[in-house]
Amino acid sequence: MKASALRDIVFAHAIETAPPHEALPTAARCDAITQECLHALGKSGQNGKSGAPQREAFTAFLQERALRVIAAAQLPAEIRALRAQAAGVSRWAVLGVLAAAFAVGYAGHAITDPHRVDLLSPSLIAVVLWNLLVYVLLVLNGLRGLLRRTPAVAVPLMPVQGVAAAPAASGPEGWLHKLQPKKMQLAGTGLRKMALTFERNWWQLSQRPRRAQWLMCLHLGAAMLAAGALASLWVTGLTRAYLVGWESTFLSPAAVQSCLNLLFAPVHHLLGTAPWSLEEIRALQGWASAGGVAQAPLMEGERWVQRYTLLLALTVLAPRLLLALWQALCARWLAGHMALPLQQPYFQKLQRDWAGRATVLQVLPYSLEITPPRQAGLQRHVAQRYGAGAQLVLLPTLAYGGALPASAATSEGAQQVLLLNMAATPEAEIHGQLLAQVQQRWGVHAEVWLWAADFVARNSGAPARVREREHLWQEFVRQHARDGGLTAQVITGEEARP
Repeated sequence: MKASALRDIVFAHAIETAPPHEALPTAARCDAITQECLHALGKSGQNGKSGAPQREAFTAFLQERALRVIAAAQLPAEIRALRAQAAGVSRWAVLGVLAAAFAVGYAGHAITDPHRVDLLSPSLIAVVLWNLLVYVLLVLNGLRGLLRRTPAVAVPLMPVQGVAAAPAASGPEGWLHKLQPKKMQLAGTGLRKMALTFERNWWQLSQRPRRAQWLMCLHLGAAMLAAGALASLWVTGLTRAYLVGWESTFLSPAAVQSCLNLLFAPVHHLLGTAPWSLEEIRALQGWASAGGVAQAPLMEGERWVQRYTLLLALTVLAPRLLLALWQALCARWLAGHMALPLQQPYFQKLQRDWAGRATVLQVLPYSLEITPPRQAGLQRHVAQRYGAGAQLVLLPTLAYGGALPASAATSEGAQQVLLLNMAATPEAEIHGQLLAQVQQRWGVHAEVWLWAADFVARNSGAPARVREREHLWQEFVRQHARDGGLTAQVITGEEARP
């Protein structure tokens, strides 16, 4: 999933899980948006059976729904601006890191004697050795990652209670406590908590592309550090005559020869030149001011500056730029393949709604008038059990004692349901024959629903009577079902109530 799509979904999640606020859409409005999106995507043919794969179609549904939820919210401009946050590091932070690294590299070499090219320069040698150590650590870390490879798991969003969530916790754990609400001139605290929830969740979900960008910055910073040292070396040489040499209290010329030949081995291999001899190293020992040692030729300074430039280019600049390019490609790929924690109740409910879009329920009421309140209760029951995308088709009510009509034939792909009134007493001559017809014509996969809302309301003070009637109907349906094919599902008053 692309970062922009995931950001919209996370923003909509923060809106729906925020405490109630007049600027935010209600739960009923969000449910209506879900049904509108399912209807729109169904009409356009974007389903899991044709066209895009199931996962891509579900992602399109989440994104379309998120855009409508965001549009339904009356949010201030400063909160809507949070939605534009990118999944990564600010370009100004990148430029700041590069400028600081170049300045440190330039100053690290400039503070030394500008008249000398020290063959044992601590700053230049330390840059080379440090980068080589980093490469070794990167290789070891990569090998460990291959041996202990684990699939990436999307972190859960907070709060995790789903759509009907309680207010967010008092504060995030760990380092996230540093994320404080922005100082916005907003009425109340609901929008502040919503903004903080979005920032926290977006920060967590975008950590992988952001980490890749930071690694890219570090590699570029290392390259700029070496570039700064080389710039200082060359700029100083424009107005100064370098003297080449070395001096050491503990190192002999043979030891210095071994160290320099090992350090400059990539340069010698590239240029095809022979390693330095012991006589060349001895000739450069000491300085012009140190006890009458002959001053090295000026051309020797230019030669060593060029060798140091090639050394840093081969060991620092080229590898670091390649690593930065790799991390930039990784950050770009990760920003286009971000994952949602679909195991959370919030997304599981939306998955159920999406999966139920192809479910068609044909309900045949028996001796029960379908009033608007009863129809609304049935709609809520269908949405709760089958998802908001399930379609409820109500057939004409069958009169008491009537036979199953021919118009109630099984439709292809539709689930047949017989709706009985639990307030009635089951009769073998009437209801038993009806169940037999249902099973014969609709098959064993037909369902039987018991409308219990009215009976429960009339017997609110006698729960034992309600349980007795439920048990009576369930046993009656079980006894009149062949091979146990039918079961009675009770629609209680609490389930039907909004």
